[in-house]
Amino acid sequence: MNYCLNFIGESGRADDVWEANFDSEHAAICWMWIAGGTWAVCGSWSFMELWCRRCSNGQGAGCPRFSAGTTACCIARVPASVLKRARKDHHIRRRRPLVLIVERNAFVAMAHHGMVTAAGCLVGATFSEYASAGRWLRVHSPDAVILDIEIRDRGCAELARSLTLQAVPVVAVSSGLIKIAASGGAFQPVPWLQKPVTSAGLQLALRSML
Repeated sequence: MNYCLNFIGESGRADDVWEANFDSEHAAICWMWIAGGTWAVCGSWSFMELWCRRCSNGQGAGCPRFSAGTTACCIARVPASVLKRARKDHHIRRRRPLVLIVERNAFVAMAHHGMVTAAGCLVGATFSEYASAGRWLRVHSPDAVILDIEIRDRGCAELARSLTLQAVPVVAVSSGLIKIAASGGAFQPVPWLQKPVTSAGLQLALRSML
């Protein structure tokens, strides 16, 4: 089994573990959203994590996430509350949802831009600095935000908390779960995807919230 889906309970331990074989990460991520959506209705768990074991099984040649000593890569982390909520609290009035991208790497931001438009959404703006994103948010109301956990001038924990309080859906991205743990809980209520983010992962995250 080269992919593992862990359903984590309030204790922080995996209460249930599902395993499967897939030829691609795209298929595994689709499985995660379908399985998670089904289990969110009848199961009792706090969040789910999708782990890839292809590297440890000798199948991960060229894996961009692999580092020496690792036995598996965590690809995504999704709170149950996101899947249990059929629609977000405030209704979208735009024909195409408006998405803000806050990302420190210009090339990654360009990739996210293409994924967002392919999902049928509009990109309102892209920023690599906290101050610029904050000024834009003071006069605009996006339907969702793709938020890098750390950008050029500072971490984004405070921004994540503010957006969550305003009921603006957030998709967090970073290079590892350790940064989530260091954020003081700011990113616990939102879906998280590990870089490099796949088109399937980002688009399914957006569609689940919008």
